[in-house]
Amino acid sequence: MDKIAIVTTSWDDGHPCDLRLADELAERNLPATFYVPLTGEGSKPVLPAEALRAFRKRGFEIGAHTVSHRILSGLEQKELSREVRDSKRMLEELLGSEVHMFCYPRGRYDAEVIACVQQSGFEGARTTRMLADTLDFGRFEMPTSVQAYPHPPLNYLKNLANHRDWSGIVRYVQKYLMCQTWIGVGKKLFDEVLLEGGVWHLYGHSWEIQELGLWHQLGDLLDYVAHQPSVIYASNGDVIKLMRRKTSRVAEAA
Repeated sequence: MDKIAIVTTSWDDGHPCDLRLADELAERNLPATFYVPLTGEGSKPVLPAEALRAFRKRGFEIGAHTVSHRILSGLEQKELSREVRDSKRMLEELLGSEVHMFCYPRGRYDAEVIACVQQSGFEGARTTRMLADTLDFGRFEMPTSVQAYPHPPLNYLKNLANHRDWSGIVRYVQKYLMCQTWIGVGKKLFDEVLLEGGVWHLYGHSWEIQELGLWHQLGDLLDYVAHQPSVIYASNGDVIKLMRRKTSRVAEAA
């Protein structure tokens, strides 16, 4: 189990550009979890229910991303509950099936938010911590490997510092600082997962990919990680299941 290589992707905000993104993923038989708020932030549109149901039929996972994409940390309990619990209930009513995964808007959360997500019946939740490639994480603090976004080096360092990932900062400086692009970071991380085992997790926002003209770069990276015979391709929810299975086996062995 330690040496298996897993590829997963996740995409936030439920923007209509997810339709193109779903086609790009489906062409390569790559799984994805789409985290969808019930209403968009500001003037941003959100995919209608029929599109989300079509995604499910195509094999994609739909996760909750709150009711209105509000930052959750600091909210009063009543508002927090509405954003988290109601998002699960309302999304399940739209889909006609269970929703197991949650994503924190803008990656902001605290212990109270985690407790609310747990108590609402979610199996796991994804953060925005980057440059991770291990199955050893708390299931309500699922990290990512790389974002589909041209971050400068300082952004990676800030991201790791915000999550107090000090060893990750050292690792970034030693291994990834010289990578010229986010594509380079993604490919190097994937090569390491392929060799050593772990989880390669790409995330992003389709509206950002559209605005920045990153579709060609994204396609290049997706081609790089697709159709590898030794890789397990999984949704975020399936990764949580694999992680829990590994934890259970380790506990039984002890």
